Amino acid sequence: MDARVEAFKKLSAAAVSDALDRLGLHGACLGIASLAVGNRMVGRAFTIKYIPVGSVKGTVGDYIDDVTPGDVIVLDNSGRLDCTVWGDILTAIAHKRGIAGTVIHGVCRDVARSFELRYPIFSRGRFMRTGKDRVQVEGTNVPVSLGDVQVRPGDILIGSDDGVVVVPQDREEEVLALAQSISQAEDRILSEALGGMRLDEVRKKYGYHELQRRAAK
Repeated sequence: MDARVEAFKKLSAAAVSDALDRLGLHGACLGIASLAVGNRMVGRAFTIKYIPVGSVKGTVGDYIDDVTPGDVIVLDNSGRLDCTVWGDILTAIAHKRGIAGTVIHGVCRDVARSFELRYPIFSRGRFMRTGKDRVQVEGTNVPVSLGDVQVRPGDILIGSDDGVVVVPQDREEEVLALAQSISQAEDRILSEALGGMRLDEVRKKYGYHELQRRAAK
C-alpha cells in the first residue's frame, strides 16, 4: 500500500490546490473535468504522450496491461478535441484491473460504459471520432502536460467534481502536510461557525484568508 496516496485520499482537491498555491507550485489543470458527477480519483501517474501520425502510421498504444492497479492513466493528446484516445474497451479493462482513473488532455468516447461502471474519467470533453490513423504514441512514462501543468511518471493526481490537481512526486511530503493543516483549519472554522460563532470572527481566529497565501521570502 502507498501510504502517501492513501493519505491524499482523505483530502479534497481544493485543499491540495490551496497547499500548492501556498508553496508556489502550479498543479491545477484548467479545462479538465469529470465526465460524471461524484467521481473521485487519487493515484500515481502512468503517462502516455501522443503526436499526430506521419507518413508511416503508428498505433494509439497497447499499454493497458502494463499499468499498475491503483495508478492513474494520464493521456496527453495536446488538448485535441477532434479525435479520441480512450473508449469503452479501455474503460472496461481499466475498471477490471483496478486502475484508479484516467485523465485526458483531449477527449474520450463511449462514455456510457464509464457511467455504467462508475469508472472515473477526467477530460476536456467527449467526441466519437477515433484517434486511430490520426495520432500515435510518442512515449510511455515520459513527462507530459495537462494544459500548462507538467505531469511526470509517479506524480500524484487527485480528481473530484472540482477538477484535477497534480502533486509533484519530489514535493509530495510537504504538499501533503500543508494540505492536511489547511483541511483541519477549515473543518474547525466550519464547526465553530455552525456552532454559533460569527463567520468573520472564526475565520480571523484560524487565519482563513492566509491559508493558501504564499509565505513572503
